[in-house]
Amino acid sequence: MPKERKSCSQWLNESKEFQVLKDNLLFCKACGKSFKCEKKSHLTQHQISNLHKLNVNKGLRQTTVQGSSVDTSRSFNTDLCNALMAANIPWTKLSMPKLKEFLEKYCGRSIPNESNLTRCYEETIKNIQNEIGNSDIWICVDESTDRTGRYIANLVIGKLSDTEPGKPYLLASKPLITTNSTTVSRFINDSLGILWPNGLKYNRVKLLVSDAAAYMLKCGRDLKIFYPDLIHFTCLAHGLNLVCETIRNNFENINGLISNVKKVFLKAPLRVQHYKNALPDVPLPPEPILTRWGTWLKAAIFYADHFDEIKEVVLGLEATALCVEKAVFYFNCPNIKDQLIYIKANFKILIESINKLEAVGVPLTDSLAIVEKVINTLEQSGGEVANLALQKLKATINKNPGFVTLMGIKRTPYRSGEEKRGK
Repeated sequence: MPKERKSCSQWLNESKEFQVLKDNLLFCKACGKSFKCEKKSHLTQHQISNLHKLNVNKGLRQTTVQGSSVDTSRSFNTDLCNALMAANIPWTKLSMPKLKEFLEKYCGRSIPNESNLTRCYEETIKNIQNEIGNSDIWICVDESTDRTGRYIANLVIGKLSDTEPGKPYLLASKPLITTNSTTVSRFINDSLGILWPNGLKYNRVKLLVSDAAAYMLKCGRDLKIFYPDLIHFTCLAHGLNLVCETIRNNFENINGLISNVKKVFLKAPLRVQHYKNALPDVPLPPEPILTRWGTWLKAAIFYADHFDEIKEVVLGLEATALCVEKAVFYFNCPNIKDQLIYIKANFKILIESINKLEAVGVPLTDSLAIVEKVINTLEQSGGEVANLALQKLKATINKNPGFVTLMGIKRTPYRSGEEKRGK
């Protein structure tokens, strides 16, 4: 006679560690997860696994588990993954035995593995798709290098709205073999395929923002073939930073002063202490970084505000180091204080404008108005350097393919439908 096939309930009579959720679906109280069980061997295979034995020995999951426990476990895994990503903690850190043991001990749950990243990614993409809906979008593409020297392209998108700024979403991040207009164009098309998996909606992409690199400009021209309504607009904050670089290149003595005073107090605790004793209410001089937009100009304005005090401190130091000698030399250069005051009086608006443009949620019309204000200020400023800065800004704007178009849209008066019909 054939053997009688037992059901899951009959198998469970032999063990109280499991609970039936649905047909052929069991929940392990010790491990806090569900698994399919169509044969008794499936149950036995789970029981002899190292993870199950470890959880049983630790006495995890001793409470009665209800039918919603599977959802709770999935929610925990998703929340843990999102928390790690928000804190910029690599998921691989959970594989460290000490950390994993600590979390399992005090959270009372089995810590998930890398497979949960896929689920979180898919849920995030669905949320982005739901947020965008049928709206027109703007896209922003940029390329950078990671610590291993790879070229990494990133695509950020957002919904275009006339009532509020569109929230930015990182849609894709992908390494490129090389950076040119072809690879960037392909990256943008492939990434938009993630947003619209059933076919690209070419008429919905209205605005492309990038830097002013030559290959990015060519990429914008190439994409207009496929995206008929696309306006390519280069970053205004980057353009203002190029103006700041023009100003820096025309003040050699101030550049030398900032550079050498930075060296005076770098890794010199005794000099720093002397500075703090002499100027307790004045912070240490800024240390500008050329890759941080506007930091050199900010440092120059700081020296314009505290020139005499810092000069007195530096002159009081023993000139045993070359950087101290050079700092003293530049402090004694003729007209250097007047040059600092000139920079503060005429170019402070550049720092303020860069900070405003870098803020999240600035409407496009406000961004254009900020640049217009900078142009008007430079036109009213006197001096050769101000004229050079104005020329550089205008040259940068002329290379911005979408600036004139957007300015025309901004200056076009709005008329409602009734006004148009009345005309």
